[in-house]
Amino acid sequence: MELLQGLLNRVSIQRLESPPPTKAQLEVMLQAALRAPDHANLKPWRSVMVAGEGLTELGAILHQAQLERAPESDAQTLERCIKMPHRAPSILVLIASPKKHPKVPEAEQIQATAAAGHAILLAAHAQHLGAVWRTGWVVSHPMVREAFDVTADEQIIAMIYLGTPSVTPKPAPIISSQDFIKHWH
Repeated sequence: MELLQGLLNRVSIQRLESPPPTKAQLEVMLQAALRAPDHANLKPWRSVMVAGEGLTELGAILHQAQLERAPESDAQTLERCIKMPHRAPSILVLIASPKKHPKVPEAEQIQATAAAGHAILLAAHAQHLGAVWRTGWVVSHPMVREAFDVTADEQIIAMIYLGTPSVTPKPAPIISSQDFIKHWH
């Protein structure tokens, strides 16, 4: 896929099914992440792939986390938590893991991690895979952080759901760039 075509047409795909990315496709996505802008080449991130039984285990953790944060949750909400990870055949959990550095502040390292995540999405799109970046309460809940061994200095930036699109993606919307720029003079 031509680079500009991919940049201009990538959209999040919510409905994903098997098969998940192959090892080779995942490697392409990880290599793309390693090309993200990164002051001092710190690579201040790590990732965890969740698939198969891991999705079921993550659903159980989300169920427990929901009960902890809202003990009055109804059965439908709790069931939704159990099913949440099964929206895709695999989830790549992207974790910012800032390093101590005299010239590169933590905020810049978190931004580099987000850029790596965007590169993963673009590489998935280029390989005709579906992907969607998810966050919400899940990424900061202590039970989820513990499950992925996220230390006090780290944060989950995204849970990138990956798989084969089960629907034809909607075309990327055309948005005027003029709403997002002011020329300074």
